Amino acid sequence: MGTMHFDDEAKAELHSEAVKLIARYDSPLETVKALMAYNCELETQILAIAHRHPGVVSIGYDPTPPVLG
Repeated sequence: MGTMHFDDEAKAELHSEAVKLIARYDSPLETVKALMAYNCELETQILAIAHRHPGVVSIGYDPTPPVLG
């Protein structure tokens, strides 16, 4: 599975959306929940594109558990 690298414009757009979500909430917990929902929305869009265009996008899952460090 490859890694997608975003250009500067895409990174700025994603950062801008995250900043908007963070500014909207007073509680850190509510901010995290909103960012998680936004992330799920992006993942859903990526999965839809992969389903419609299997030659363009392939999705794989790594069974390795995440490591916090």
